[in-house]
Amino acid sequence: MAAPLPRAFLSRMQAQLGSEFAGFLEALEAPPPTAVRLHPVKHSACQEFSDGVKWYTGGRYMDERPVFTLDPAFHAGAYYPQEASSMLVGTALQQWMPSGPLLALDLAAAPGGKSTLLAELLSTGSLLVANEVIRSRYQVLRHNLLKWGYPAVVTSNHDPRDFHGLEGLFDLVLLDAPCSGEGLFRKDSSSVEEWSSGHAQYCSLRQRRILSEALPLLRPGGLLLYSTCTYNPAENQEQVGWLQQNDMRLCPLQLDPAWGIVDTGRGYQCYPHRVAGEGFFLAVLRKEAGSGKGESAGGFPSERFQKISREEVAALEYWLDASLTWAGYRDRKGRYYALPQEVAQPAEELLGHLKRSRPLLELGQHKGNQFVPAAGLAFSLHLSKAVQRVELSRPDALRFLKKELPRLEQPHTGWGLASYTKLGIGWFKGLPNRINNYYPTAWRIRMDLP
Repeated sequence: MAAPLPRAFLSRMQAQLGSEFAGFLEALEAPPPTAVRLHPVKHSACQEFSDGVKWYTGGRYMDERPVFTLDPAFHAGAYYPQEASSMLVGTALQQWMPSGPLLALDLAAAPGGKSTLLAELLSTGSLLVANEVIRSRYQVLRHNLLKWGYPAVVTSNHDPRDFHGLEGLFDLVLLDAPCSGEGLFRKDSSSVEEWSSGHAQYCSLRQRRILSEALPLLRPGGLLLYSTCTYNPAENQEQVGWLQQNDMRLCPLQLDPAWGIVDTGRGYQCYPHRVAGEGFFLAVLRKEAGSGKGESAGGFPSERFQKISREEVAALEYWLDASLTWAGYRDRKGRYYALPQEVAQPAEELLGHLKRSRPLLELGQHKGNQFVPAAGLAFSLHLSKAVQRVELSRPDALRFLKKELPRLEQPHTGWGLASYTKLGIGWFKGLPNRINNYYPTAWRIRMDLP
């Protein structure tokens, strides 16, 4: 942490922490811990880690921070680098998320850590809508969700106000709110330089606006998870107090006191001198007022997507495992998508209402007389076992990820899935006189290889 801490921030934190303030400052000078969350299915490709994150079984610490870009398992979605404190969301979901199929919304989802966590914890038959308003961050969100490989996801690029008309529809809304970023001071010096009392006040006003948009989307009895990466009571406990005045009941978490997480009375705060993690705040609330469940105002988006015929489904079945019963769609650019059949109806309604949304699982499209599989299909948990896989060594996998030509031990004709430790990383095509690497240019490794 190179930049000096702002005086106004220090004054508030001293009043907030009292005798613990010195320990807090000392923790900010220590190297931040590095943690990852293992993929429930793909994690066998991971290297050995040190201790586990106490409050989430899928979390692991690393002895030192590696260059993730140079690990093919990272590109395959075997794990997600995620700040340990934020994995408290997983604990909250495990304690309070209702059983059975749910309609869930991550309202400010980029870069995707909490969306990938939601995708893995939601029960079969559930649908996740992962939304991000900033276009560049939306692309990062979609890429990370693709690597995680779960199919029951719709991604959207909308301001929260665009969800008007979907009131009472969602069983669960997660809002990791834009905030002043005080909890990131140790690991991100730019957050220190950008901080000011005025900016923190602006963040609290923006959070209140987003919460005002989010609350009507919840059905009665639905859950709201509200989180920030700051210590500021105006952005944390005061927002929860406002929620309690608007028919939301605070839900307590059962946490081991040895974990060091502070119960503030209006949510839970992680401090870096108490936990092996950064600053993080979380509150879980249940909506009490009203009755019944809302219905989407959107219809099937026939102007953007068309349901595909049985013949088209049959032609595409080669690419997906038979364990997935799916509904197929084609957009105006000729790209094919798939959604689990059990979530097709609510997904179609949402796609009709949210004009900048699409299913996560893209299958590919016809180009000339050939079908070109979509890049993200390589990561899917439901990719057909009939697809030809070619296992690459670590050096060859890294060369492939740089969009260089893979070195194959045996000649290969047609489409092949480049894999590392049996995990797909991308597509190539063998032709009579050459091999074409179809890894997307936007995703390729740009740094020099060791």
